[in-house]
Amino acid sequence: MFRILIVDDERIVLNGVRMMIEEDLALSFPTDIATASNGPQALELLKNFTPDLILTDIRMPVMDGFTLVQHIRERFPDIAIAILTSHADFDYAIKAIRYQVTDFILKPIDENQLKETIEKAQVKKTQAEQAHLRSSVLELRNMMLYDLSPTELISSSEQIQQLFPYTYFTAIVLSFSELSGQNGSEAVFQEIFSRYYDVCHTFLLPDRKQIAAICNHEHFSVKSTGLKRKLAELGTSPDFYIGISISSNSYKSLHNLYSNAVQRIFYEKSFGKDSDLTGFSLLTYQDCVHIFTEKDPKKAQELLREYIKNNCSVSLEGLSPKSVFSSFFHNISLYLESVELSLPEDRQAVYSGKEDFFGLADEIFQALSSVKKTLQQTADHQSSGNDAQIQQLLEYIRKNYQYDISLDDLAEAVKMHPNYVCTLFKKHIGQSYLFCLHQERLRAAKQLLINTDFTIEEIARQVGYNSASQLARVFRKYESTSPSDFRSKH
Repeated sequence: MFRILIVDDERIVLNGVRMMIEEDLALSFPTDIATASNGPQALELLKNFTPDLILTDIRMPVMDGFTLVQHIRERFPDIAIAILTSHADFDYAIKAIRYQVTDFILKPIDENQLKETIEKAQVKKTQAEQAHLRSSVLELRNMMLYDLSPTELISSSEQIQQLFPYTYFTAIVLSFSELSGQNGSEAVFQEIFSRYYDVCHTFLLPDRKQIAAICNHEHFSVKSTGLKRKLAELGTSPDFYIGISISSNSYKSLHNLYSNAVQRIFYEKSFGKDSDLTGFSLLTYQDCVHIFTEKDPKKAQELLREYIKNNCSVSLEGLSPKSVFSSFFHNISLYLESVELSLPEDRQAVYSGKEDFFGLADEIFQALSSVKKTLQQTADHQSSGNDAQIQQLLEYIRKNYQYDISLDDLAEAVKMHPNYVCTLFKKHIGQSYLFCLHQERLRAAKQLLINTDFTIEEIARQVGYNSASQLARVFRKYESTSPSDFRSKH
């Protein structure tokens, strides 16, 4: 639906333009039209009606058209505005440029010119929506891959809802031994995923040798047996693996869903298909990570004993102490891999061979202490270079904030893995790369707001945002005010 607001103090013009649009122009898209006879009435109407195009007269009582446009631009920087006027005036043109007026329409109104103005605004709206949606898809992809906070998304909840209108989310990961033959195959896999899920967005991940998909569906449970069989038929490598996550009712869980799908592939590679260890390891993964990341040794030992106690009865049904030991350290290896860490082959945890559960907690703890010691030695060795790496990353952001920088772009520019870049930012700055990118863009935007007469739209594009509304959303989030209010106070 394309929404239009017409503002004119002459009732005959107001009704005539509305009738012309509804009955004579033969537009190819539906319209929803509202009218106002003066500026204050229009501003009041805008509280509950957000148009895509405003057609306004200039000379009106109470409030003239340019004052109205100025008020509108402060609240709605992206709305297309066309002026209805009886005079082709140079001063009008100068003001129109300042307030980003889309078009002039001379009275008496020509149908063809009116139709052209409306169609241009509708095309611009469609292109902007598509750009925003593409940006939203990439944001959600990065959130899925790198555990970025949902609070750092530029996309609005309405845009995400438009992309994913159904209740449940699932992540699918396809892992290949080589991806050289998979270029362009996203569309093939997307078509297959779409037979089972209502909405899918598929991504080629060359550095991970994966194809991943965010799937959105109406019902919680989706029968995936046929999907796995169909995907297996397409496998071009003997090392082709498929991981399908559990389902969640929130896009905020995308990273956990992706991790769950990757875990299933990892366990299948480690333990084989349909192994009891796969289910056990999935069930206990978070417990293992909790124990591993506990900094207090006494608390870690208590958690470990609780872990053995809680899972011992399950293990006795079919898993040996050696299997539980193996499962624990496979989970630790998977966690380390997710944060771009690993142990040397000669420092891997090795089971002693005891076949009882009574000393298992102590044995795991001793092996765990050895693993942590090795990792700490490696971290101490590397820490001297971390400050220089962070400065390199921040310098890249400072020099390139005006471009559309993804985490992959940043990592590629400094020759680091994206996961490692994430870890560096969180460890040394306490924030994600997105936070630092927004701060640099806002610093530049504030300078332009204070020192130039550029429009909000122009400033937004100069500092790296797709539109004035994107800049306004980020500005309000971090500065608790709008760009227009900031400018008026400075």
